[in-house]
Amino acid sequence: MSAAPSSVPAPQLPHFDAPAYRAAFSRINGLVIVGEGMADRHFRRLAALLPEQRDELLRLGAMEGRHAVDFAGCGRHLEVRPDNALARRLLAPLHEQFLEAERQGDLVGCLVIQCLIIECFAVAAYRLYLPVADAYARPITAAVLRDEAEHLNFGEQWLRPRFAAVAERVEACAGRAVPVALAMLSALEADLRAIGIEPQELVAEFVVEFQAALEAIGYGAREARRLLNRLTARALS
Repeated sequence: MSAAPSSVPAPQLPHFDAPAYRAAFSRINGLVIVGEGMADRHFRRLAALLPEQRDELLRLGAMEGRHAVDFAGCGRHLEVRPDNALARRLLAPLHEQFLEAERQGDLVGCLVIQCLIIECFAVAAYRLYLPVADAYARPITAAVLRDEAEHLNFGEQWLRPRFAAVAERVEACAGRAVPVALAMLSALEADLRAIGIEPQELVAEFVVEFQAALEAIGYGAREARRLLNRLTARALS
């Protein structure tokens, strides 16, 4: 007997050739391309801070670089020019926080920013984009999504055995970086809706991913929820 058809309706795909979609995609695609390139540079800097894991970190960085190339191809497929200048402005505060942590020798801060916060946002965003992506971008997004989970796992694996010693720095870094990341999201709310992503769903998906990451490094579920509630309330107030 064949299985009963699912009662969950397929997502309503946007009109990929509509001017509003193309304008929004230009800004979102720029953010993704510049963000993946930034992640590549972050992993290369982490390789210098963790020479014993240099080869692995360079491998992860190279993956991020390939993601940037692949997502640039998605823009070319739609004949949309990415707004990289806007993306650089939006990402600058988060990138500067990473560089400041690096200048201070704060390896924990660097790992939290890149391997937890940025990767959790990437996983959340790509997961929500996947059902509404065009046919060219869909397999690329699915492959990138699998890679980002591996990058997130690197940070979790490094922080978990050191949790007692680093928990305070994790919270301090998250307190600075999560509001910055959410502010960047707020600047693109209309564009996210135009490409088929509800911004509040993206925030909720990020919270789920970041809570799971906090629990993976040693927080209890209740502690992780309290920390996230404080961070999101501060950022969205």
